[in-house]
Amino acid sequence: MRSTELSSRVAASWRQLPAAARRIRVGLSGGLDSTVLLHLLAGLRETSPFELAATHVSHGLVAGSEAWADACQALCGRLAVPLAVCAVRVARDRPGGLEAAARDARRAALLQSADDWLALAHHRDDQAETVLFRALRGAGVRGIGGMRAVLPGSAGRPGLWRPLLDVPRHVLLDYAQAHGLGWIDDPSNADCGFSRNFIRHEILPTVAARFSGAPAALARLGRLGGEASDLLDELAAVDRAALARPGSPRLQRAAALQLSSARLRNLMRHLLAGAGELLPDEDRLRETERQFRGDVAAAGLRLPVGGTAICVYRDDWWLAPLQRAPLPTACAWRGEPALAWAGGRVAFVAATGQGLAAAAIAGLPAELRRRAGGERLRRQPGGPSRSLKNLLQEAGVPPWLRDEVPLLWLGGRLAWLGGVGVAAEFACPPTEPGIVPVWSGWGEA
Repeated sequence: MRSTELSSRVAASWRQLPAAARRIRVGLSGGLDSTVLLHLLAGLRETSPFELAATHVSHGLVAGSEAWADACQALCGRLAVPLAVCAVRVARDRPGGLEAAARDARRAALLQSADDWLALAHHRDDQAETVLFRALRGAGVRGIGGMRAVLPGSAGRPGLWRPLLDVPRHVLLDYAQAHGLGWIDDPSNADCGFSRNFIRHEILPTVAARFSGAPAALARLGRLGGEASDLLDELAAVDRAALARPGSPRLQRAAALQLSSARLRNLMRHLLAGAGELLPDEDRLRETERQFRGDVAAAGLRLPVGGTAICVYRDDWWLAPLQRAPLPTACAWRGEPALAWAGGRVAFVAATGQGLAAAAIAGLPAELRRRAGGERLRRQPGGPSRSLKNLLQEAGVPPWLRDEVPLLWLGGRLAWLGGVGVAAEFACPPTEPGIVPVWSGWGEA
């Protein structure tokens, strides 16, 4: 592949990005791949209207790596590209190992510094390596889908763009030599004690010597796996919509039990990925499904997966974070529109003929409290007072959330119970001004 053909391919890839792709930042390690990508994009600026910048992340794990930033600065100076240098600390005790920790720290720093799009220099050999690595670890269809050439951004995060993903590494080497480019050779890339380096230097060359098209075939498998993963996500979205309760993030369990095992686990994977969790292995997910389908699940069940729990109660199921915010003992209310409570908040909304009677509560000392035990509430005028346990059971509050329910006390009397309603003696008459406490603190993901 000639240099002009490689430049044309990158230009065509840029034209396929959304029209708003006007600010592009290259993740510049100083190695061969990112050096070639920066050089290609710097040349593309002459005919394409985008701003180009680069970020170099220094992790300090290799002796002498501090000087790599100087080499990147010199390259960017020659190409008139602004460069940001970011130093990161890598957790050496991470369970996934130093290799994964360094990669994640670098990626997080690049995402924080990026503009509209973060351009990464992964090429076809990287894709083949990734697919094989994930396959050897037992990854499912989503895992062997490999890297995506274009991954749109979301929630303030930049999009990821890999314009070289179908280009073999030897083409990048030819381009660099033809343009007299220099680059940094990271000695840690030759250390086969790291799993990816072992695959890159030992396994792939041996396989390619016997099957010459192996790298291209693995990269193609990654593309096909990506398409299959997209179809599975589309199916999960259909199932989620069919199971959804209007106006609630919770899903119907009875309808979920009608799904086949494969389809239910696919929906669980989809929801967990949306919550930012690493996908569990097959055995773990099958055990989660078994407990989900069990007869006792409806009485209340939390199934942990990483930092998230699949929660079941009665005919509802949903995802919630395992770690909850610290629960205050009491919190005074002095007329604020809302108070923070247990990771959520209690809002006080003005209304007519609803909630607490504004006239009845005026001037009374008010505070939110947690349950202490033994409290009772009368919901109907002239009716009996009832234990909070019974009221919360009837309201469908899961057992593990009942201690988090806020109680509003007015003048030393219980006036409102989150998830249930107001006490009869404080209820607002029709047509009169009232205040409706609204608790948004159930923790659904």
